[in-house]
Amino acid sequence: MNINYFAEAWKKDLSELAATQEFWNMRADEFNQHGRDENGKRLQQVIEFLTARNILTANAEILDIGCGPGKYTLEFAKRAKQVTGMDISPNMLKHASENARQQAVDNVRFELSPWETLTLEEHGWEAKYDLVFASMCPGISSSDSLLKMCRASKGACFLSSFVKREDELRDRLYRVVYGQEPDNRWGKTIYHAFNLLWLSGYYPEVTYHDNEFEHAWPLTKAAELYSHQLKHMYKATQTVEGIDDKIAQYLNDLAVDGIVTEKVQSRTAWLYWKI
Repeated sequence: MNINYFAEAWKKDLSELAATQEFWNMRADEFNQHGRDENGKRLQQVIEFLTARNILTANAEILDIGCGPGKYTLEFAKRAKQVTGMDISPNMLKHASENARQQAVDNVRFELSPWETLTLEEHGWEAKYDLVFASMCPGISSSDSLLKMCRASKGACFLSSFVKREDELRDRLYRVVYGQEPDNRWGKTIYHAFNLLWLSGYYPEVTYHDNEFEHAWPLTKAAELYSHQLKHMYKATQTVEGIDDKIAQYLNDLAVDGIVTEKVQSRTAWLYWKI
């Protein structure tokens, strides 16, 4: 296999970007609140990981792709010279800007753009950053978007993504609505990214991390989110009649006091490589 094989196998339909923006706008409040409530274990692990590799220094300039409400962006900014956080979702960036203001962090700036269509030359970002960072970012979804990270960096890159994930309720809903098993979509990002980097002359370090967490949504919000996800997951050319009603009814039967909960078990891979 050569690099062209993996570049051809790992592509993204850019027509999906509008739906991607809508989805993350929809989840911005939830993600912002989740970032406040969690114990910060994963954040601390990432900080320790990068500190041990001498990449979070007082003179460092960092790019955080898919920054969301700024959890990593702001922690990096407290240790680095300058941090740029970018995201496809305006709602996410509103939270990020407000969080920066509340934490009195002034060495950050935020960029609203899909990473997939951003031009490094126009932004002056060629070989600009000491660290290009992308944690669980759907924008890293093709050979072009991955290798653009390398071109933006003059020091190192970090990418994390699921290699295994079990969303029991969502998968059950998929079977109910479509009458078939959902595709196993986890692990493709890391598989393709590792091989593309290796064949491009980089030597990525890989570590794995297990995690378990729980979602809890009001019934109406859960129906909206699952409907959006299942429609995006289903690749058939014809739509299924009454999908929204099927999902709403199924969730209504499961809800307790108007709340739908789902436990998720996952394994995440971190890729770290030097430029």
